[in-house]
Amino acid sequence: MALTEITQRANNRGGARQTTLFDSLGAAQRRHKRTRKAPGQENAHGENSPPDKAEQAAKRARTGDTAATDVQPQATLVTRPFTMLGVHAALRQRQRQALAPHSVAAGARLAALVSPAARAFRVAGDGAGALPLACKYGGAARLALVDEAGFVSVFDTRRGGALAPLQRWRAHDNAVFDVEWCGDGAQAVTASADETCRLWDVERELCLGTFAGHAQTVRAVSWRHGDAHCFASASRDGAIMAWDVRCNRTVAADGARVFRPVNVIARAHPAAAVPRARRPVAGASVTAVRHLRHNPCLLASAGSASEAVRFWDVRMRVASRASALPQPVAASLLPPAARRARGTSSLALDPDATRLYAACNDSAVYVHSALAPARPLARLAAPEFECRSFNVGTAMSPCGRHLAAGSSTGSVVVWELDRFGTNASGRRAVLQGHAKEAGCVAWNPDSTRLELATCGDDGILRVWHEDALLAESASRDPVNRCSWGFSRLACSPPAP
Repeated sequence: MALTEITQRANNRGGARQTTLFDSLGAAQRRHKRTRKAPGQENAHGENSPPDKAEQAAKRARTGDTAATDVQPQATLVTRPFTMLGVHAALRQRQRQALAPHSVAAGARLAALVSPAARAFRVAGDGAGALPLACKYGGAARLALVDEAGFVSVFDTRRGGALAPLQRWRAHDNAVFDVEWCGDGAQAVTASADETCRLWDVERELCLGTFAGHAQTVRAVSWRHGDAHCFASASRDGAIMAWDVRCNRTVAADGARVFRPVNVIARAHPAAAVPRARRPVAGASVTAVRHLRHNPCLLASAGSASEAVRFWDVRMRVASRASALPQPVAASLLPPAARRARGTSSLALDPDATRLYAACNDSAVYVHSALAPARPLARLAAPEFECRSFNVGTAMSPCGRHLAAGSSTGSVVVWELDRFGTNASGRRAVLQGHAKEAGCVAWNPDSTRLELATCGDDGILRVWHEDALLAESASRDPVNRCSWGFSRLACSPPAP
């Protein structure tokens, strides 16, 4: 059909109206230009009433129908022309609402976090004080804590009264830097400074196997999501090793089972390269490793050499030559800046498995895309947050609205996130309960309750829970201020 014929049919006012291409394209415009009654003519629900029979009769009279010429309109008609400005304004309003969802409720919940003196536990190893190094939740009730004396302590955070371990045993003869629960919560793997990892039956406190292969301290471990057989470890020797409890196993004379890695990524984060150097580039310490959920064969790692995050496929074999550096499948890029690299302390993955948070030693947390790594999506910073060591941890809440990070100042900063995973509002909560650096943080995976565990260099493990009445009443008592942990809200413009 020719365009002129369509135009003639669209402009035909005498006969019956026909549906044309312009009618279908302008449906939204005609709906928006529909006449409305003047103010004061709304119905009981506060909305404009649809055209009544009198208005329809008046319209027929104007089009030539004499049967309705004696009908007078009851109200003045107001026409609102359709403009694209209204659509853009609605989109901007919807975006502003999305930038700060649950702002009032989330701020009130964060302000209600409190840690009474009974919910604080001082770690002691061999009769002397020992520093806690990591804590992780295994289910909604059990919390595992590891310390520099080599002990593993398991707590039940739902029990009332004073916080005390239900189980405690020596897992290694050296410091334990990390612990990771298996998916079902029956087993856990520990990473130690004795250059090994060990798999434990938590209920029986029984070692199921030793994983040997690293040449220096093992800093971090990560289980593959949905898999109870495979995990990865990161060490100060610069290597990432993949393990499988079903293979590469040998049995010693005393019956102990020793495992060897199924894949080794050596020099995963190389140090600064020297031009024309004869020796191979040394590998810097790998400080964090995290399996990705959208692809169980991919893992992300960070090191002490720079703030860049690298992504690896554990199925790929690296080059066997000593001088060849392994090539990751992807790597994040940082904005160019005239400063030296400071390294990354920890990694945290959000519940949607789309964003990765990296706490760096420039006192900032960078937000990376876990699906398509490139330049950071955002940068989180706060005056209360300082990251001056590689022991500062981060953790994402199960609801995905809060990111907690320890700090070298002794405070714990909890950022309020929007649906884009950034802190556009600038709101945050500052938890004050540690006298020295707050290293590890962990959220309770139960999304129905707001519970956070923190441990610091003061040798204290604190469990924070939401109780507005208790927090308000205890804050007025000067005695409680010395032994309790309290939360305060802060707000500042977001970091550029």
